[in-house]
Amino acid sequence: MLFSLLAEEAAGTTAKNNNMQWIMIGIVGALFVAMIVYTIFSSRKRKKQQDTMMNSIVVGTKIMTIGRMVGKITQVNSDNTLIVNVGTESNPTLIVIDRQAVGLVLENAAAPAPAPAPAVEEPAPELPQDEPVKAEEAPEEKSDLVDDPFKK
Repeated sequence: MLFSLLAEEAAGTTAKNNNMQWIMIGIVGALFVAMIVYTIFSSRKRKKQQDTMMNSIVVGTKIMTIGRMVGKITQVNSDNTLIVNVGTESNPTLIVIDRQAVGLVLENAAAPAPAPAPAVEEPAPELPQDEPVKAEEAPEEKSDLVDDPFKK
């Protein structure tokens, strides 16, 4: 692109074409810079989320590894390793993984599970009490549109 720009200048093109090419180069350059800035900001955001997740790992946290194994942390070692139970409570299967192998925190043990809100029943608004209508006094409903052959 730069070579074609120089070749056209050497050939004596008009100033209008030259200005248009510089505008296009400026637009492409601005888009390139915008993509780089977006990449930097999104990677910082992702790193901050990862750091928050790693700091929330404690004993009892239910995790999923990057290999998609689900288990509960039983021990956090000082050398950045975790001992995870991937079996059941009655039949534990313990594995040792690196702290960076945690892909997702499923249930955080540090935050207690929210207690269900007690169901509060509001009293129904009192409706005016009319005298009940007796069965023999109730008017018979008759539809003019449909005659029921079974009702005789």
